[in-house]
Amino acid sequence: MAERGIFGLMLKAWHIIAETTHGGSPNVPPFTEYFVVAIPHSDQALESLRMRKNLSDAKLTIVGEATQAFIDKFSIKEGEIIAIGEIS
Repeated sequence: MAERGIFGLMLKAWHIIAETTHGGSPNVPPFTEYFVVAIPHSDQALESLRMRKNLSDAKLTIVGEATQAFIDKFSIKEGEIIAIGEIS
């Protein structure tokens, strides 16, 4: 559930990076993706990504909490997982 702030409900969303290896080959760099997960608690956000078959063994790193301006700009709703894309 979102927290109540001065101006109403405040949604929490987390910036998360997922690194997936390609069959453990040391010659291939990991595939890195960037997600925004709109779930109040960081551990629940990580678990929601871990439930995806392609991310079950990924190294997941929370790099910060999304600002309210970011959430508003992209109209992020509670419970959403947004894949921003691959990071080169």
